[in-house]
Amino acid sequence: MLSAEGVEKRYGPLRMALQGIDLPVRRGEFVVIVGPGSSGKSVLLRLLAGLEAPSAGVVRIAGEDLAAIGPLARAHLRRSLGVMSAAAPLLGRYSVLDNVAFAAWVADVDADEGLRRARAALELVGLDANRLGAIRCADLASGEARRVALARALVNRPALLLLDDLIEDLDAPVAAQLVGVVDRFAGAGVTVVASTRAPTHPRPDGDPGTEATSASMERTAETWPARARIVRLREGRLAP
Repeated sequence: MLSAEGVEKRYGPLRMALQGIDLPVRRGEFVVIVGPGSSGKSVLLRLLAGLEAPSAGVVRIAGEDLAAIGPLARAHLRRSLGVMSAAAPLLGRYSVLDNVAFAAWVADVDADEGLRRARAALELVGLDANRLGAIRCADLASGEARRVALARALVNRPALLLLDDLIEDLDAPVAAQLVGVVDRFAGAGVTVVASTRAPTHPRPDGDPGTEATSASMERTAETWPARARIVRLREGRLAP
């Protein structure tokens, strides 16, 4: 369904964000990429979504090299994706309902059906479309904005979900609810790749923390469904 093959990403001559990434994802698989801040998680999700091109290597979706296909074919392929990323932010000046429906409209869904799908997606993530639908996204609390972004990723009933920092800084009940929503899609055969920050443990000298211990990694795994495959990323490389 999805693969990164020998992928690297550089930003200028001195910053190597990703190196030697080989990540195959089978159709219907649920993969969670775990790593500390600045480990390259968001960069990898952007590459997998085709929002950026790798500096080296190949990203394939359904066997198609994203760098080799034309813009029209790439746009068509993206209609089968649901993407939640800081690189694709909500449109702050527009309403919650329009933000979610817009993703359907650009996929050539007619106006009324787009609004119907948007309402259903908002309800799915626990938001009342009648109460919040008319509010501008710029006026949402951060947790509400995360839910809206997930609803937008789900609105086109995608075959592949790419979710960056889905549960970052959310209260445990809200995080569990959103993971449960995504798991329902995975259970129906949707391929899911999500990222999350690795937990850290503080040090006595006041350092904010080092990379997660094995115990805290186990707690991270417990946040996600049993079907999920946990992949660790550290300093731009996949860790064993």
